[in-house]
Amino acid sequence: MLENLEFAYDGGGRGKGGTATLFVNGQKVAAGRIANTNPIMFSADEAADVGVDEGTPVTEAYTAAGSRFTGRIRTVTVEVR
Repeated sequence: MLENLEFAYDGGGRGKGGTATLFVNGQKVAAGRIANTNPIMFSADEAADVGVDEGTPVTEAYTAAGSRFTGRIRTVTVEVR
């Protein structure tokens, strides 16, 4: 199974939002609006965690202990275009 997340940034300055679209095996399975992004940079204590968020949660409904991914992540690729 091949998953891919594409983020279409609204542009027009820092911290703007965009649309995230999730693809599985080339087929669109979900899309959602992200209202804003980080306008400058991440703090020194944040990281690019995979499978669990060890830093600041993306939403108050999220808890690292209850949201840890228990499957197998084969690869992670980050492309900046």
